[in-house]
Amino acid sequence: MGEDSREIIIDGHHSQVLRSPSSRGHFDKPALSLDSPEESETTQLPDDYQAKASEFLEPRSKCFGLTIKESSQMSNFYYNGLKVPIMMYRCFTYMDHEIGYNKVGIFRLSSVKSEINKLEEMFNSLGDVDLLNLKPKPSIHAVTTLFKRWLRSGERILNEEDCTQLGLLLQLSNVPIRIREFDSVLKSLPSENYQMLKCLFIYLDKVLEYRDQNKNSIESLAMLFSANISYDPTGKHVPIFTELLVNRKIYFLD
Repeated sequence: MGEDSREIIIDGHHSQVLRSPSSRGHFDKPALSLDSPEESETTQLPDDYQAKASEFLEPRSKCFGLTIKESSQMSNFYYNGLKVPIMMYRCFTYMDHEIGYNKVGIFRLSSVKSEINKLEEMFNSLGDVDLLNLKPKPSIHAVTTLFKRWLRSGERILNEEDCTQLGLLLQLSNVPIRIREFDSVLKSLPSENYQMLKCLFIYLDKVLEYRDQNKNSIESLAMLFSANISYDPTGKHVPIFTELLVNRKIYFLD
């Protein structure tokens, strides 16, 4: 067996879990659009942000459509001790400040596209925007929709090979072994990918703690982030994200 493979036993049958780093960095542009028109405030571009544009050289003046490594290298921000891309840091700290985790429809509702488009334009032209300093403040749903759009714009955190391995492991009936093997695959991800995934699930743990207020569920979040993390318009990877959410404290919070 090659050094990039490992054998597991699924209900008495031998199978190989393969790792192939060469497939990392592949871009698949999604065909789905998860934005929906909802009324909210519009956001204006402050004059003082124009001065910051000179701090960034092309192509580092853009946030959208980058590889995960590029996004991570551009950032000096940490969220819960994890080094994360600028967009993730700005969106999550904004949601923390505005107590977004208990808002009804968090991550599921959208905002008017003009507001989201303007925010995207600001990040693409400036590289970094402190959302907390914007006047007027963007709506929570505009920020979460911006975040989902950003996730879909570049390299996927979990690519098709990762999801194939995790999907295979879902067949394990022995729960402790399944969790151990899931954790092994997650820990073998590139460091930047794993830190982004861990950061996201730390925040989703908070969202699920307030599910009575925000009306979210594990099922709805699994479907939503399967589409946005693995670009899965068919829903075939939803069971993987259900597993990650059900056992999120083991995989990401221990």
